[in-house]
Amino acid sequence: MRRVKSTEDKESERAILVHVITDQAEREQVWERAELVNLVQTAGADVVGDLRQSLAHEHAAAVIGSGKLEELVAMCAELDADVVIFNVDLSGSQARNIETACEVRVIDRTQLILDIFAMRARSFEGKAQVELAQLSYLLPRLIGHGLALSRQGGGIGTRGPGETKLETDRRKIRKAISDLRKVVRAGGDRRLELRRRRARQGVFSIGIVGYTNAGKTTLLANLSRRFGEKPAGEGNNRLFDTLDLTTRRIEYNGRTFVLTDTVGFIRQLPHHLIDAFRSTLEEAVDADVLIHVVDVDDPFRDEKMDAVHAVLEKDLHASVPMITLMNCKRPSSAEDEASPLVDPRAVATVVGSARAQSTWDDLLEIVDRLVGERVALHLCVPHERSDVLAQAYRAGRIGSILQDEQYLRFDLEIDRRLAHTFLPFADERPMEAETLYE
Repeated sequence: MRRVKSTEDKESERAILVHVITDQAEREQVWERAELVNLVQTAGADVVGDLRQSLAHEHAAAVIGSGKLEELVAMCAELDADVVIFNVDLSGSQARNIETACEVRVIDRTQLILDIFAMRARSFEGKAQVELAQLSYLLPRLIGHGLALSRQGGGIGTRGPGETKLETDRRKIRKAISDLRKVVRAGGDRRLELRRRRARQGVFSIGIVGYTNAGKTTLLANLSRRFGEKPAGEGNNRLFDTLDLTTRRIEYNGRTFVLTDTVGFIRQLPHHLIDAFRSTLEEAVDADVLIHVVDVDDPFRDEKMDAVHAVLEKDLHASVPMITLMNCKRPSSAEDEASPLVDPRAVATVVGSARAQSTWDDLLEIVDRLVGERVALHLCVPHERSDVLAQAYRAGRIGSILQDEQYLRFDLEIDRRLAHTFLPFADERPMEAETLYE
């Protein structure tokens, strides 16, 4: 009987990757393998073996053929593997059959991603969302998973709900799923009300999206540090570093914006995660403008851009204007390009570093232009209503102020949707203001 490592073992787990290749092009295969290796390393394991099989269709018993399964068994014994990770989803019976043959834990790519999410979740709602996704994925796969759910085993694929929930009957698991959905739904309702309240106050929202590890959190940190009061922490160079929702308020050109950064996207993002995190993702995509951050130096940049657009359009049905930031992490990144860096699916493309002042200015200038038209009002405000002047400073841009014994007179340039607040103090209202008043 093979030894199963406990979580107290200090050395990294030893993982064998199994790539089932159907109709992928060679470039896609390279991308898929590189990404799977990165995911495994993010989860804290070392890749010690790699097995591939091209199939016209998957085998019902163990996905791979009997010959390849024997080869996998031999590799597990020879390389002293702790876990086998497949690049395709496994049914419960398939996982059980492979585990029985190899005598090691067996998980698939979706479980690996869920496991990383379980590592990253910090907030109560974030943990509830991850557990909801895990339970939803594992409920139809309860058959098998003996080694994967063993308390003595630990390691990749065992973080999260664990055996105490998954070894109970399905009724209790469904009850847990129902309770978690209520928690997640309540969080979504709170955020929806906050979005509505911000809209009534004239606050615009900017959602920051992109492939995982593209530089979204770095952009958020620098924008909030330069234009806001509460700087965000810098991002780390690791997958899914930002899992819980992060929002920051900034001021630019007389307007208030709320920046929202959320979990990074990934190729074939598991639909259980999309469902569980839908209300969180919608906080970012239900914005006035989206900024799509792209790592210019990534060798699979174009494929990752396509993956982000697929999630936005097909899964989240985003329809707001989008600016693409081609994030140059190296100073010479843009100069190395043979062709101009342009995203035809965006309303504008900005090329620059997420750490550069010129990039921030370019982005916010475009955002400011996109979010709406401004109108000019000439206001006549009594001296005792200094609160109106303070509100005008916060809401728009004020020209020179003239005063007499009774009034303060000034010009105010403001968003059209906020103009109604100041119309009672308008003097010789322009036609645009009269139209708004009606």
